[in-house]
Amino acid sequence: MAKILLVGPLSPPIHGQSLAFTRFIESISNSNKIIINTNLDDKSNLLKVILTFKTLILIIIKTLFCKYHTVYFTCSRSFLGSVKDVLLINLAYLKKVKIVNHLHGSDFYEFLHNAPKWYRPILLYSYSKVDTSIVLLDKMKTEFRDFKNMKVEVVPNFYDKELEVKCSKKETSKIKIVYLSNIIRSKGVFELIEAFEELSSKYDYIYLTIAGGFISDGDDIKDTFYNKISLNSHIHYVGKVFGKEKVELLQRSDIFVLPSYYKSEAFPISIIEAMVCENAIVTTNYKYLPDVVKNSNGILVEPKSIESLINGIESLLKNTKYNSQEAREKYSLDKYISNLNKIVMENK
Repeated sequence: MAKILLVGPLSPPIHGQSLAFTRFIESISNSNKIIINTNLDDKSNLLKVILTFKTLILIIIKTLFCKYHTVYFTCSRSFLGSVKDVLLINLAYLKKVKIVNHLHGSDFYEFLHNAPKWYRPILLYSYSKVDTSIVLLDKMKTEFRDFKNMKVEVVPNFYDKELEVKCSKKETSKIKIVYLSNIIRSKGVFELIEAFEELSSKYDYIYLTIAGGFISDGDDIKDTFYNKISLNSHIHYVGKVFGKEKVELLQRSDIFVLPSYYKSEAFPISIIEAMVCENAIVTTNYKYLPDVVKNSNGILVEPKSIESLINGIESLLKNTKYNSQEAREKYSLDKYISNLNKIVMENK
């Protein structure tokens, strides 16, 4: 079997794209893969520039001088990240190998058409050489509508195998609400805190657990966050959670809330994980989220609307348990890896 050149962000730090890339890497034997790690999260701006330069050198060396039959990469939607992608695509094209791109965000089309006028033709020319792009949902195919000759395939996200253990018994005397994502404004965490303030004054049996790490979203929000949650004894912040701790948190919870209006939001893995653990889902009517959450597994609320969020959560307080079987059938890791292999291993 010929080798694959895989270019993308490895975990840690863990987020949807790095977890998906890492799980695919782990499914391929060491003798059949060449890896370039592009993860720059949690790095300073200066370090990002230095590491990007290092990555560009690695791309040149490994793309030109290694033997492989396919390039698989997760495309960036930032200028600095896209420079790596442009270089990779054009060098791989010279080798006449298959080029597969995997999009995990919802803003490629927006990034492309907001790029500087001098840079946009370079992006269009480069991505026209990509054989296949993979998206998470059928509607996301429109992200690549500028490329008529590009094949676009759909591979939904997945939940990790650690969640396949039988769900713990949930408490009946309490309703536990959980937020599991990065602590940034555009994920809607402050709207959730304000909505919970009102709800907890009416229902003394509800509790909110917030899990996730702080990521810059244009300002420093730590002080504001800690001040707000300190006012309510029913709100508990647990920081970042992984592995068994994350599984137990989701299994103990009843309602998962992600009131996001984050610019790249597409198909959060955390929503699938919550579904598998029999949580009802509350998320926003935003971008592609309505294609993930239906009446059968939760409710959609309006972005940035505290009132809509209150009404959405309140409507679920009497019916919080949802069947996890659909999520388990659709979004297993094995199915995800199998679908990716069919596309990546397919002859050009």
